[in-house]
Amino acid sequence: MSADTHSSTENGFVRFLKRKWFAILLVVLLVVVAIQNGVSDDKATIFFLWAELTMPTWLLVLIIFIIGGVVGWIFARNRAARRARR
Repeated sequence: MSADTHSSTENGFVRFLKRKWFAILLVVLLVVVAIQNGVSDDKATIFFLWAELTMPTWLLVLIIFIIGGVVGWIFARNRAARRARR
């Protein structure tokens, strides 16, 4: 069986897992960290310019994850637009 035949008969879900395994691993680790910090009463204090924000640690982890996802999405979109112009 050649590689072309194998890839054409491969399930779409399996292809998705092969391409996105690292992202899936990071999401699982994020969920573990958020749950572990959500169980405790830990508070995170953030200093931003002149403001001081206090929030639960799990919420801070979630906010940072969302910001990272948005930034990654923007970079991927820009890279795709650059490739389309070529």
